[in-house]
Amino acid sequence: MVTLFAGQTIDSGNVTVTNDDAFLYVTFLTAQGWLLSETHLHVADSLAGIPQTKKGNPKVGNFDYKTTHDPEVTEYTYVIAKADLSPDDNSSLVIAAHAVVVKYDAAGNQIANETGWADGDRFVDRGSWSTYFMHTWQTCDGSGDEGGSKTETAFAFGGEVATCFLDIDGDFNRCGWTNGPLGPGVYEFDIYAGAGRCDLSKGTLVGTLSVDYEGSTATVTYDVVAPYGLTETHLYIGNDILPSKNGDFTVAPGQYPTIHDELASASSDSYTIGGLSGNIYLVAHATVDGF
Repeated sequence: MVTLFAGQTIDSGNVTVTNDDAFLYVTFLTAQGWLLSETHLHVADSLAGIPQTKKGNPKVGNFDYKTTHDPEVTEYTYVIAKADLSPDDNSSLVIAAHAVVVKYDAAGNQIANETGWADGDRFVDRGSWSTYFMHTWQTCDGSGDEGGSKTETAFAFGGEVATCFLDIDGDFNRCGWTNGPLGPGVYEFDIYAGAGRCDLSKGTLVGTLSVDYEGSTATVTYDVVAPYGLTETHLYIGNDILPSKNGDFTVAPGQYPTIHDELASASSDSYTIGGLSGNIYLVAHATVDGF
């Protein structure tokens, strides 16, 4: 997840990138009252693959993916087939994500209109402040190399109440589990990293997930053991078997409703989720370093 900067310095939201075996998901999400008026996206296997002028400035009009949002929206996701990108496993993609963001006052009058870029490295040292960033393609077994240290993708496994994503109708290719239905009570699940095809023998037990569901509230705590650490956590709790995005079930962690990122190799992380009732399902994902 990177910040979506408007007018170079204004935090107007974020851009999140995730992938499964078949697709790349790039989500623009605004904050602080900003709305998306336009979005433009280009993904390449090298910086040279981003359309640029002779001076090196990005040519937004030539980006592969672009949408005018009328009416404006707070969130928009591009879903790109891996076959259209052809990245090698563990290879890095170069992503340029541009937006036009607007803001209205209480009377409905537009009071701000800014160009936005997802934070990263600048295309040129002088002039345009346009930026690009990198995404390391994560394979289904979770392997990846982000930020110079190897990470694995991990999910909580609830034993008899766990259902592998691969066994759910919807042609999901990502490996992981949804856990439930769970009634009120206290639960403890193992967290496995790198369990390709949901095969525990291929995974590494990195910690535990504790769930305390009482009344309308659930407290969920991730705990990992050394040498492992949490760099991100993504959590879904609800009455449906999976979270939804635009009316369709999704298993992409970047589209889960609650996210903590930039955890800096934390040993623990916790959520308190309210407004719950009846039997619930839980999907708990983490990115774990220390491998």
